[in-house]
Amino acid sequence: MCNNECDATTEELAHPPELMFDVEGRNPTTFWQSTSWKKYPKALLVNITISWNKTIELTDDIVLTFESGRPEQMVLEKSLDYGRTWQPYQFYATDCLDAFTMEPKTVQDLTQHTLLDIICTEDYSRGYVWKYDKNVRFEIKDRFALFAGPRLHNMASLYGQLDTTKNLRDFFTITDLRIRLLRPATGATMVDENNLSRYFYAISDIKVQGR
Repeated sequence: MCNNECDATTEELAHPPELMFDVEGRNPTTFWQSTSWKKYPKALLVNITISWNKTIELTDDIVLTFESGRPEQMVLEKSLDYGRTWQPYQFYATDCLDAFTMEPKTVQDLTQHTLLDIICTEDYSRGYVWKYDKNVRFEIKDRFALFAGPRLHNMASLYGQLDTTKNLRDFFTITDLRIRLLRPATGATMVDENNLSRYFYAISDIKVQGR
């Protein structure tokens, strides 16, 4: 993380958006980084929009990998009409009630009848200890499993539901994806106004698999 060493005008010190989509596995990891929260207490709001200019049927989890701490508040949104209108996919927060006046839930709380419900989860917004805790997910496969079974052995049942239920099919279909970053990681402590350069967003990878 570069704090005082970032410089968007210098290639070696820049962290442009395209680094969220390059090939990972290199050392050091490449990543995009936002500006720091220098205007606190004004919210540090960042939108990241991905457009395919075609319809995509999602086939696996959407995974965002953060090089900073995971955001304390975030919304994942989708569009089915090339960005003209947007609908929330999922809300993320350290405190769902406080941030969005929503009861916290996980995908495991969903059933076949509530699969299309928009939930707020607290699973991906706290600080991480292990490497894989850098990830924020929108769980596609766990939702598939409600029809196909826990190991996805009965995909025919899922495909049958997708073929006959338009709302379900539309839920897993996108033309655009938008990530709304609303509050950066603070370590669940008071914001240190004397060191605002430590608060920012940084993403090394965004994975969206579809067909």
